[in-house]
Amino acid sequence: MSRAAVEGGAQPEATLQQNFNYHRRLQSFQDMDDLCLWITKTMNRFMNSTFDLRDIKHLDVIHKTTQFVRDHYNEKITVEQAASNVYLSASYFSKVFKEDMGISFSTYLNQVRIEKSKELLKNKQHKIIDVAIMVGFEDQSYFTKVFKRVAGVSPNHYRESLGRA
Repeated sequence: MSRAAVEGGAQPEATLQQNFNYHRRLQSFQDMDDLCLWITKTMNRFMNSTFDLRDIKHLDVIHKTTQFVRDHYNEKITVEQAASNVYLSASYFSKVFKEDMGISFSTYLNQVRIEKSKELLKNKQHKIIDVAIMVGFEDQSYFTKVFKRVAGVSPNHYRESLGRA
């Protein structure tokens, strides 16, 4: 199930963590009815973590692009590079991506980068400037601005709140 979820667009790291947690939980069941109910809920969670692909017209373009972003989020990525990766012009690619995903390519890229940065911020050894660079931002102030827009709090505040959660 986890492999199918990743192939369907789920984030590999989050899916791997879910998979690990599910394996630990699986060993605790004593009752078959409880196990069956839990497996059903688990399968639904995996399905919900994938993209809803029913309404996507350009599935191949979106799939290749999201994979490209997951593989290269820490590098400088332009719309032109992403478009070239799927053999489209930048303007047509932008139109297709926005129609199918409901957000612009740059917004999607920033969301992926912020999700990756949240993981890195858990390690207090990493300075915020280093986290910004590791996820593909060229300067800390822009990273902080984007992080706050996406996450609702600054990277520093996010990091501080991890200890209280």
